[in-house]
Amino acid sequence: MKLENIKELLETVCQYNTVNIMQTFTKDETDWIIVRCLPNTKILELTFVQTQTLEYHESIDEAAGLIATQINSPASV
Repeated sequence: MKLENIKELLETVCQYNTVNIMQTFTKDETDWIIVRCLPNTKILELTFVQTQTLEYHESIDEAAGLIATQINSPASV
């Protein structure tokens, strides 16, 4: 998935931060990262599905770059 498309999706999620919208990014048809915007903020919460690790990002560019790297990298064996 292109970085610009990821940024657009994250901007949309943050635009509607008063409702509970989640965006799931997949890798090889497996849910990989779930993103939501914390209520009434511009803080993105990323949940890495495989490890259930949470990360928080205030920068859409930073979060999008991380997501792009994760979902576009070759699958681990």
